[in-house]
Amino acid sequence: MNSGYLAFLLLGITLILFASGWKEVYVRSISHKGILLFFVGWAVCSRFSVPWHGIRVNLSAIWLTLAAFAILLMMEGFVQKLHLLSLGLLLGSFHFLLHQVLEMDPVFAVGKGGLDASLVLAVLTLLVQRQELAQIGCLTIGFLLGEGYETFMHHGVAVRVYGGSDFQDEWWVAVFAARTMTVVLQSLYAGCSSLLKDWLERRGGWRK
Repeated sequence: MNSGYLAFLLLGITLILFASGWKEVYVRSISHKGILLFFVGWAVCSRFSVPWHGIRVNLSAIWLTLAAFAILLMMEGFVQKLHLLSLGLLLGSFHFLLHQVLEMDPVFAVGKGGLDASLVLAVLTLLVQRQELAQIGCLTIGFLLGEGYETFMHHGVAVRVYGGSDFQDEWWVAVFAARTMTVVLQSLYAGCSSLLKDWLERRGGWRK
């Protein structure tokens, strides 16, 4: 599969899920207008790149930067904003580290190295955050920072596209995986809690 196709495939799957009523499960706190604006902006921006100081910047990276700022503004309280930024910095460091490790020693890669790193980052995000806006926000900040570290390190070696098609694929995989795993785990937790509660009630009834 060529780079960039996976991002649009996941975008299409996400649209279908939201149209089928899963929007309230995946991103309850984001309005329909906000989602539509993001998708339209993504579809337009991801097709264009502009030169900047010896590199090319895909406009999808600019769009994600604006989205991250919007999420920061939506977070309540200074502490919550600072926490989100700190998680983004942490994920950005892990993003850069994972890419460097997989680039130096590809034997650690199960599939495509960048996508493996995205899944690891999705799991890390799941461990440190459950709320949908915060998950998307810290992942976005982390990916933008990690991509920035890599671009800076390779600056002058080759003309690199910041926010290119590989970056887009990896961001979509990470966000989609993080939200899906969160929804599945929350559903399992709710189901197990309900079963345990029913079992305890029946057990109490038998003792009487």
